[in-house]
Amino acid sequence: MRLPLHDLSTAALRALAASLRSGPLSVGVSHYAVSQLAGPIAAAVTACLESWRDSGMTSMQMAVVADAIADARESAVDPARLLELVISGPDVSGIPTSDTAATMRTLIGEAAQRLLLVGYAVHNAKALFEPLASRMAANKSLRVTFCLDISRRLGDTSLDSEIVRRFARDFREKHWPWPDLPELFYDSRSLSDNPEQRSSLHAKCVVADRTTALITSANFTQAAQRRNIEVGLLVRHAALVERLACYFDGLIDSGQLVTCRLE
Repeated sequence: MRLPLHDLSTAALRALAASLRSGPLSVGVSHYAVSQLAGPIAAAVTACLESWRDSGMTSMQMAVVADAIADARESAVDPARLLELVISGPDVSGIPTSDTAATMRTLIGEAAQRLLLVGYAVHNAKALFEPLASRMAANKSLRVTFCLDISRRLGDTSLDSEIVRRFARDFREKHWPWPDLPELFYDSRSLSDNPEQRSSLHAKCVVADRTTALITSANFTQAAQRRNIEVGLLVRHAALVERLACYFDGLIDSGQLVTCRLE
């Protein structure tokens, strides 16, 4: 049940608490005194206080409740500081859009210890990854981990190891020509000969230092990062980001994601 006090401003809650402690309301509940603080919802607030009084609450106890509501409101984090939409695509009047690549660069610049990049498709990504390579060169302690999809194309009867070797070669030649190498993992189920057992690593996210994450529809391609209509969410809620990072760490630690060697 929602209390009428929740509809008061924080300032009004503080004034109500003060009045209950040592002002007019400390000697008894009065509709006139409440109306000086609560305005148009005075009747509802008065009824609430009267019901508390009738149940045995003192004015000091009522003041504690009013202050507690104000304290909770003041300590609550603005959702806009924790979650931010990252929408890429053509402009629409009144709707702010973002450059997904720019958001990714921001996360790369913020990361000090660990950067996790998860994606499905990688195409012409050298320019996208160059800021990351520069960051790795400048910060040798930065651990960079990719989790990417390595799949068996229709009709390809090559050994799993050969498909992985080709992917690693293409990744080094087309996307990562720099000497400082990241870790790279893939889901071996994507190479299964049996279509019924085959799966894809289809998630797309970038996680910086387990505190900030970009969860997005955009792949690591120039089109996705700069031209396509893509939707993502920049998350700065540490507990949620930690849970996301732990999931991929768990997949790696349990061997469900395996190493693709880039040397």
